[in-house]
Amino acid sequence: MSHTEAAPGSSLGAHRRVRELAEAADGRTADVLVVGLGATGAGAALDAAARGLDVVAVDAHDLAFGTSRWSSKLIHGGLRYLASAQFDVAHESAVERGVLMSRTAPHLVTAQPFVLPLTPLVSRAQASLAWAGLRAGDVLRLAARTPRQVLPAPRRLSATEA
Repeated sequence: MSHTEAAPGSSLGAHRRVRELAEAADGRTADVLVVGLGATGAGAALDAAARGLDVVAVDAHDLAFGTSRWSSKLIHGGLRYLASAQFDVAHESAVERGVLMSRTAPHLVTAQPFVLPLTPLVSRAQASLAWAGLRAGDVLRLAARTPRQVLPAPRRLSATEA
């Protein structure tokens, strides 16, 4: 299937895109303009439309073309940007996650626990690096002012708890 075709049974496609772009450019005024349709932009557009607002949402590519397309579809807090020293982007991601979890879409975005098994096959250095990454993510949470009750701290589990 090419990038201009819609999936079978989908109302999304090149013809609809052309029609809606023409409607958006016809001089009318919309209530909300969303630029960028990654997870945050798509969520903001959905929330505004669900509240009855007239929404125009645009992206340089197609819906979920970039990061969202390749990811697990999770809202992340910027840890991967922190790992590549993109501190400003990491902070922005953490702030956006906090806003989604606290105000914009707490009904859609919730903290999801996960277990990172540190078996005997994982070296002490690897385990320390994993723990440092989890703590760095918690520092991002704190810097973004996301409350602890919204996003709990990482913690170690005993073998029995796991």
